[in-house]
Amino acid sequence: MTLHEIVQTAARLYPERRAVCFDACNHQIPVSYQYKTVMSLAGELTDFLRTHCNLTENLEIGLYCYPGINLPSWILGLLQVPAAYSPIDPDALPSLSLSFMKKCGFQYILVEEHKVDKFTIAFGHLYSQNNLQIQGIGLILFQRHSGIQLAKYVKADNGGSAVRSIYKEWPHETIPPKDLLDVREKHSLAYVLHTSGTTGLPKIVRVPHKCIVPNILHLREVFKITPEDMVFMASPLTFDPSVIDLFISLASGACLLILPTVIKMMPQQLSRALFQQHRVTVLQATPTLLKRFGVEHIRSTVLTAETSLRILALGGEACPALSVLRIWKEKGNKTQLFNIYGLTEVSCWATCYRIPEEAFDMDHR
Repeated sequence: MTLHEIVQTAARLYPERRAVCFDACNHQIPVSYQYKTVMSLAGELTDFLRTHCNLTENLEIGLYCYPGINLPSWILGLLQVPAAYSPIDPDALPSLSLSFMKKCGFQYILVEEHKVDKFTIAFGHLYSQNNLQIQGIGLILFQRHSGIQLAKYVKADNGGSAVRSIYKEWPHETIPPKDLLDVREKHSLAYVLHTSGTTGLPKIVRVPHKCIVPNILHLREVFKITPEDMVFMASPLTFDPSVIDLFISLASGACLLILPTVIKMMPQQLSRALFQQHRVTVLQATPTLLKRFGVEHIRSTVLTAETSLRILALGGEACPALSVLRIWKEKGNKTQLFNIYGLTEVSCWATCYRIPEEAFDMDHR
């Protein structure tokens, strides 16, 4: 089973339901797509890429874009090719993105229409625009210049030894152990990310469908996601919790809420969008994001007795102390709090613990 297959199943069950909502938070009416629209646009992108790309067994395609209404269709369209998607942040330092692109050796990169000039200025010496536009999808296909070979490995800083990416060749005569996944298996990869380096040297991580799909399905069960839920995509595309946000929502017939990245840095506007305008029910976030609201605002808006928030999963950083969580929750609040932890290398979350309700009783020892 693959990520796009679990979404295809949900789309067949809930074609008329809202799949994604994008709110620019600029006083304009939010835009929403139904599941049937998301899948139709994804199909158009898939057909285009199958026609105009040289398909290989484990094709990896970069995605240079901001999150927006078309994001689910773009990612699903790539996965259906089949190809692994690899997000590239337009706001990242060009030198960092260039290093990532060179290590991965992308033959193709899809660029959001409004970011073409920015991409061309930074990377036009490596990639050129395909003459064929993808009508109605909002993407432009760039292809690596002929004759340019991007490295699959880089030299180590300490002099001379080559540090190969995680995706390295097995010797032809060697058969991988049966209990290990071979990422060379045909069409096995789902996405490619660059780690931050918090757990060691930054590295390229290629995640197969077989690793991430069980994570999605288990968390969907733990959080009891239903078509009635509104799931906020709090994480940037380059941070793997975004995969969880995206697919626990779309695999359940729920609605995924996407906001501009800048709004996540503006606590008042973010709170208004999440808890007043869109009544978000599932929030997976770092404690840092939540702390931006301030203690009083968390008690009065986020974790009130009347809040829409059903699930709050805190991860990516140390979980706040129980004494802090007790202060955050207003009396009568029923939000279920989870502490989650994991590494990009193990397909996002590896541990999940629900903090029991009795732990919030001030008399609890």
